[in-house]
Amino acid sequence: MMPAQAFHAAQTGLRRAVVIGAGGFIGTGLSALLTRERIDTACFTRKARFMPPDGLAYAVLTADVVFYLASSINPTLGEQHPEWAHADHALFAELLRRLARMDRPPVVVLTSSGGTVYDPDDAPPFSELSPTRATTGYSAAKLALEQELFDRSDTIPGVILRLSNVYGPGQQGAAGQGVLAYWMRAAEEGRPLQIIGDPGSTRDYVYIDDVVECMHRISLVDRKELFATWGNPLVLNVGSGRPTSLAELADVVRTVTVREMVFDQVPSRQLDRAHVWLDVERIRSAIGWRAETSLADGIRAMWLARSAAVRERAGRYG
Repeated sequence: MMPAQAFHAAQTGLRRAVVIGAGGFIGTGLSALLTRERIDTACFTRKARFMPPDGLAYAVLTADVVFYLASSINPTLGEQHPEWAHADHALFAELLRRLARMDRPPVVVLTSSGGTVYDPDDAPPFSELSPTRATTGYSAAKLALEQELFDRSDTIPGVILRLSNVYGPGQQGAAGQGVLAYWMRAAEEGRPLQIIGDPGSTRDYVYIDDVVECMHRISLVDRKELFATWGNPLVLNVGSGRPTSLAELADVVRTVTVREMVFDQVPSRQLDRAHVWLDVERIRSAIGWRAETSLADGIRAMWLARSAAVRERAGRYG
């Protein structure tokens, strides 16, 4: 199947999209893009009632696609709070149970982790056919959510997006996640930038605008043709397809910010992997998508946005 056969323009009759987890980094960008594209988009956070006691919110019942981005954990919190992962699992499983009652359920697009679900004993780049293995609480939680979609494949059309390291303007960084957000803050404040583990370890960095454009494309595909060709649920890697070492990443940050920087190296954590990057050929074939933003351009946009926010705060409170 050629990409043009899978990808339809906005006139395909898409009525409504639902974003669950709309308050997060990716959810905010996705909601904004869908709204700009004049797609009726209902946005829910974890606190919003998309599942009232008597069923499902009207927006969910009338949606063509539900993007499920809600998560209480990241790699570090997955180890510290397994009960949060269990709660996330129960919420997603109940949503699918209720959707399965519908005559024509929406496509459910689940964001998963391309950086943690693949078996580390296998060599990257990882394709969607590479073996998976849970080695941390976080990867176990992501694979459990994926399995829920596999178990409902007879009734619910599903897409699993295994995201690599997403970065860009607006990313705040949380404990154990978001190295570039942390580095930007440290560079701005003149503090040393922390490198965890081997500077030669590699990751696959993909820019936020490319990720949400991928999701937008998925909302417009011909579902019947897509699933007939690629199976249900459809598993897609979403990344740049290029490995970047921490040392190379540090060089780009130094060049973009035009600042002298000091780097502190600390030991790696048990949950860290040496090398992770993704094979992205399937997503190119399925929906004609590929990451367009270079690492230097993406980091520059991130730095400029952060600098502008700092100037705005200084003007407001100075």
